[in-house]
Amino acid sequence: GYSDTAVKEIAQNFITEETKTKKENLPNIIVIMNEAFSDLSVFGDFSVSEDYMPFIHSLDQNVLKGHAYVSVKGGNTANSEFEFLTGDSMAFMPTGSVPYQQYVKSEIPSLASRLGELGYTTTAIHPYYGSGWCRNMVYPLLGFDQMLFKDDFAAPKKIRNYISDESAFQKIIDLYEEKDADEKLFTFEVTMQNHGGYNKKSDDFSSEVDLTDLPDKTRKVKAAQNYLTLIGKSDQAFQMLTEYFAEQEEPTIILMFGDHQPSDYVTDTFADLNERTAEEREQLGYTVPYILWANYDMDQNAPGEISLNYLGGLLMEKAGISLDGYQKYLKKLQEIYPVITAKIMMDKDGREQKTDISLLSEYHMLEYNNLCDKKNKLWDFFGVSTAVHTHKKPETA
Repeated sequence: GYSDTAVKEIAQNFITEETKTKKENLPNIIVIMNEAFSDLSVFGDFSVSEDYMPFIHSLDQNVLKGHAYVSVKGGNTANSEFEFLTGDSMAFMPTGSVPYQQYVKSEIPSLASRLGELGYTTTAIHPYYGSGWCRNMVYPLLGFDQMLFKDDFAAPKKIRNYISDESAFQKIIDLYEEKDADEKLFTFEVTMQNHGGYNKKSDDFSSEVDLTDLPDKTRKVKAAQNYLTLIGKSDQAFQMLTEYFAEQEEPTIILMFGDHQPSDYVTDTFADLNERTAEEREQLGYTVPYILWANYDMDQNAPGEISLNYLGGLLMEKAGISLDGYQKYLKKLQEIYPVITAKIMMDKDGREQKTDISLLSEYHMLEYNNLCDKKNKLWDFFGVSTAVHTHKKPETA
């Protein structure tokens, strides 16, 4: 049933005159999609020698915390990036596909292009190789002005031969300290510290968290303990980052969320402890934490359940930025289906079901328009003021 007429009819109800926000009133926006970052207590209780996320667990002022639903587990990180940055859902994509590789071949509206329209300097950071998931080709098409990859880090601290979250977050601070006084930053960083291979021995890493329920330290238990230790390192780095910006006068909002849980090899330890069924493991295995913190007074009302396609709209609202037409559409849809992923849908009453895209035909058409219909793309609806794009080639260093 797709046609350019059909999508225009859907979109017209959500295109309204936008209230312009003065540039000086906008906060700096920092987003961290943290590799394999999750809180495996979603599977149930387990005993540890020390809290693996003490700082985040303690946060209670000007912060929203909750769980977001994702479409992937143990890998395919780029699909979580795609859902968050575009508002599009993997629910409509072919099984096994990675939009960064198959579909993002021309400019696509995203949070980066939207914020660029508002005068932000937009930077994508990934402390690994730019060729991974074609990021060095995709980021310019999403509207990022600048890209920083592994080689742009001078003498970083490493953990298991990956650039640590501490060094990754320090790069964000460096960008802030180097910017002009009237410049506003949108920084999107995808980390590497917590990548898989949790049993790989490394001189720069040792486990600091003991699973006291499991005295028999099998390889799987050791992997689980190493994973929790890494999450603890991320927690420490996030504390460093937020404490720095707590001392800054410029309003700044920081969102951190996980791209996916680690593989079953790790999560099974926690699911086994709580005797979770196969069905429960499937449902719980696609939830990750999100933490939205600001160094200014922020409304702490938050949705109970959310998926990544909605998370960007929530960030914009808490940053005090008006929603574009697509985000307004998604907010309305969120009232009916607060969770939409490639795995499940959840209705407003918390009932879960396998994703039935027949119930989402309007969303499906809008996503097709955004991703595939180059001739009839509704640029204004997606928050970009013109279809004539002359983005300069992003800088890589």
